[in-house]
Amino acid sequence: MKISKLIKIIKEEVNKLVPRIKICKGNFRCGNNDLNSLEGAPKIVEGSFICSNNNLPSLKGAPKTVGGTFCCSYNDLTSLKGAPKIVEGYFDCENNEKKFTEEEVMAVCEVKGNIYV
Repeated sequence: MKISKLIKIIKEEVNKLVPRIKICKGNFRCGNNDLNSLEGAPKIVEGSFICSNNNLPSLKGAPKTVGGTFCCSYNDLTSLKGAPKIVEGYFDCENNEKKFTEEEVMAVCEVKGNIYV
């Protein structure tokens, strides 16, 4: 299923995503919840993907390609395993359990914009 508008899941206190969308033609925002997994997220997001302010221990299940910004700040991340392969915008992984380096981000993801660690 393709979706061509913004998908926003905010303050729903959900802890998991339901796999229904493979391609999101807009932005996908699932920040400010209680997510502990990105399993079920779209595989391709043509806009930005925002999953900040959750309880994510990993990025397993994150989209493979993000056409805008990828923001996973303010989570419990200790690894970037599962991060998108390509991010056209900036990549923000600030304020996680582990303090990542730009080199660690570039090792798992081709980022076209700035990297915020």
